[in-house]
Amino acid sequence: MMPKTALDGIRVVAFTHFAAGPIAAQYMGSLGADVIKIESPAQDVNRYALRDPDGHLQGISPYFVVTNRNQRNACLNLKTEDGLTAAKALIASSDVLIENYRPGVMEKLGLGYEEVKKINPRIIYASISAYDPEGSAGDRPGQDLLIQALSGIASLTGRGDGPPIPVGAYIIDGFTAMQVLVGILAALRHRDATGEGQAVRADMMSSSMFLMSQEASYILNVNPNPIRSSAGIAHVNQSAPYGVYQVKDGAIVLSTFGGVPMVKKLVIALQIEDLTEEDITEQKIRFNRDQIAGKIAKRLATMSIAEATAIIEPTGTWTAPVRTLGEALADPAVVETGIIQDVNTPYGGQYKVVVEPLRMEKTPLVSRRPAAALGEHTKEVLAEIGLSSVETV
Repeated sequence: MMPKTALDGIRVVAFTHFAAGPIAAQYMGSLGADVIKIESPAQDVNRYALRDPDGHLQGISPYFVVTNRNQRNACLNLKTEDGLTAAKALIASSDVLIENYRPGVMEKLGLGYEEVKKINPRIIYASISAYDPEGSAGDRPGQDLLIQALSGIASLTGRGDGPPIPVGAYIIDGFTAMQVLVGILAALRHRDATGEGQAVRADMMSSSMFLMSQEASYILNVNPNPIRSSAGIAHVNQSAPYGVYQVKDGAIVLSTFGGVPMVKKLVIALQIEDLTEEDITEQKIRFNRDQIAGKIAKRLATMSIAEATAIIEPTGTWTAPVRTLGEALADPAVVETGIIQDVNTPYGGQYKVVVEPLRMEKTPLVSRRPAAALGEHTKEVLAEIGLSSVETV
């Protein structure tokens, strides 16, 4: 028997592509909503991203599989009258609309919020964009890497004597999707109380600013131009020895939140003779951080991960080896959570995916559907609103 879910009875119509929109829609599906992805006959750009050396499509992309689970798929051509009519009928029967097209696209289709709320005044209309659509940058192209560059995230990452380094994951897409998800759930609560629908939106640039709110508070109030460490301190506002250090068989990280006393214990344990007590003060571990980190790095470079860990852990300093993503995914502590699941698709074979981390006691998340084939549920979905697929192709 299917477990009761938090969003039983909620229907979501998703005009989504790339990553942020599908992630938000998928999470709604995992919470139990009936999510219907509207996909153009031209297909989501992420659906078939894998190509052979000759440029031919090889098969469904793992990116698509992992961001479009728990959704039905209706293939509609929104540039035709029939396709648009079907889309409006679906909107009329839905509780939530999610879209992440460029600003103005939905309006050109006649599916902007002002038009949609005439069709369905109770709808929660959630939009994701790269920038505030009402601002001066509203029509600029936006993507995770561009936003990492423009927001300052890349400038805060990497060694001071090297180039800025973008984060190795699409963190802005995922974080922005979570902002919209929070807004949708709050708006549904408001609608339960008042009957009113509303527009909800989040943009990637603003979300990245919020993601860096701690760093921003330092820049706004203390130092407007923090400088990255040339010795590898992993955060512009941290003191030595916070960062990554090479050892003989890989790399480790050190994180000290015990201040001067803990750093002194670490230096003594590592037998770094050219660092004295006078070198380890609150002022010096911050402002001489590169010199101190450099001496610690020189000592650690002579050790293995096991040797360094055995010395460092008794000091109370937090340390861990730097692992590859593959190593992390194989960690029994990760595997035992059940967050990695097998997904079978009738058209793409078996995939392993990482699912949502949220755990709920009374209304658990579900994994009901793999990412759908293009138009897999078109007839099924349209039949539910009294239309035939012939009217929409």
